[in-house]
Amino acid sequence: MKNYQNNAQLWKRFLLWALLLGLALAACGPAVPPEDADSTTPSGEEGEAESGSRVTASGLEYIEIEEGTGQQAMSGDLVSVHYTGTLEDGTEFDSSEGGDPIQFVLGQGSVIPGWDEGIALMRVGGKAELVIPPALGYGDQDYGPIPGGSTLYFDVELVSAEPTPTAVPTPTPEPPTLVDPQDYTTTDSGLKYYFLEEGDGETPALGEVASVNFAGWVEGGSKFGDSQDGVPLEFVVGEGQILPGWDEMVQLMQVGDVVQFVLPPELGLGAEGSGNGVIPPNATLIFEMELIEILPPPPTPTPAPPPVSVDESEYTVTDSGLQFFMITEGSGELIASGDLVTLHYKMFDDDGSQLETSYDFGQPVQLVAGSGQAGPGWDEALLMMSSSGKAQFVLTPELAYGEQAANAPTEGNLIFEIEILDVVKAETE
Repeated sequence: MKNYQNNAQLWKRFLLWALLLGLALAACGPAVPPEDADSTTPSGEEGEAESGSRVTASGLEYIEIEEGTGQQAMSGDLVSVHYTGTLEDGTEFDSSEGGDPIQFVLGQGSVIPGWDEGIALMRVGGKAELVIPPALGYGDQDYGPIPGGSTLYFDVELVSAEPTPTAVPTPTPEPPTLVDPQDYTTTDSGLKYYFLEEGDGETPALGEVASVNFAGWVEGGSKFGDSQDGVPLEFVVGEGQILPGWDEMVQLMQVGDVVQFVLPPELGLGAEGSGNGVIPPNATLIFEMELIEILPPPPTPTPAPPPVSVDESEYTVTDSGLQFFMITEGSGELIASGDLVTLHYKMFDDDGSQLETSYDFGQPVQLVAGSGQAGPGWDEALLMMSSSGKAQFVLTPELAYGEQAANAPTEGNLIFEIEILDVVKAETE
């Protein structure tokens, strides 16, 4: 079966983030390029946040890691950049490593403002860290794995910068097919539709997978998306994977139908819009969609086993509030701060539903005990274990996320089960 879930997620990512991650860092408003390379703090004095770094007037912190030897990146240049983006707690949310660098025209607002400003401070071959405050990133809006109000950390390498070649004029995107408003059929929800072509195939049922080609426009505005590279989009009917109006519309179609339908804001992206200006708040959306085929329902995933059942009285409770239970005693010395620990883990919410596990990644993780890499609760729990041990511990948001608890992606306590595979003791003098 085709990977309908990935296709649907990719398109939702485009619709909601305007190709924010993986394809290109999306625009979040016009960039504010620095007037010159010697940026200053808001007071007009040159800012030094730490050794080798400076803070510009806009609040961007620029930390040069390796000075470039090539030409200076200039507004209007076509630049190629490798990058890795992380949150303040070190969580990586996107990276070009292992693939091609992204390309964009510098200073045109095609990336977030902090990128336009930071890359303009670099020379080809240079490496830097950009510390981008929310106002120069994605503001207060959540974007997938990036919580609203996040300060973003990007390690960037400027691979090339060349004058933008004279482009062949881009054809004006085709507008939607002209339909007389009186020809639309309107449903109780407010969905309007008109069949441009009629097919004679089956109609998808709830739970089946619809494969469609589509194009979308903002009413009175421009085209904002279509089937990427001619590859049909696949989604499970009735599960809200795209937009509410899509589920309703496709259940009125047969294979071979081509339809134009109009979604009022409540069936589209509502009062929030896409959050990046591509689709404004309270926008009415126009789509044209062809139902290519219907695929069988996806298999029901096997539920992950719950955490080991532990009675409250069996936990050891530390002064911090950590609840700890040893499932299998380990052997050898207790883990100490500085030891390199290799382990597998499972993470559950406080209802026992599994949220994540390293077993699914196919490889264990490594971390240095006592280094704060995984939060204060982990550091405390690891120091109570030894090699080959297995344990369950319960963490409050504060113990799980430390200073980032207020921005935690989950609510309530978290349950972890970890298996220690190997311990390399820290070298002692």
